[in-house]
Amino acid sequence: MRKFGMLTLVVAAVAAITAGSGLGSASAVKVKLTGAYAGQATVNVVDDLADIAASGPGKAAPLGVGKITGIGKGDASAQPCVPFTGTGQITGVKGMKITFTMLSGAQGCGDEEGKVFSINARAKVTGGAGKVKVGKKLYPMKKAKGTFKITGVYDRGAGTFSVKLNGVVTV
Repeated sequence: MRKFGMLTLVVAAVAAITAGSGLGSASAVKVKLTGAYAGQATVNVVDDLADIAASGPGKAAPLGVGKITGIGKGDASAQPCVPFTGTGQITGVKGMKITFTMLSGAQGCGDEEGKVFSINARAKVTGGAGKVKVGKKLYPMKKAKGTFKITGVYDRGAGTFSVKLNGVVTV
């Protein structure tokens, strides 16, 4: 009986320590990221190197109403699908933000005239800010990670873009 009591005390102490440190709890939560954004985009091409900048308002769950911005580089010598790289961020309400980097394989495929490009890319979440509410709990987005798909259209003549986002972020 005495050994059982000591074992119970040790197990309780270990449980209390790991619960307090977060080691024994599943604090990571997966959150579905879906949204749509539209805005202005500029692409300046010099010697087949495209400098890309885009910014526009929209809305995404769980961030709410906000804005997407991004900068990047593309290889305009590759036609009709121009590969590109870059970084960006999505902001939302109450200081929520997700930062991301484009993954290899991101591309914009142009029509025959090179005026309208279909965008097909994946992005890696590299961090964030603020807190997201899941159920009744708030989770910090500082160490957010995950991936999401970006699909849409860039109209070079009008200087506009529209994209949809779909993926999962772990906070």
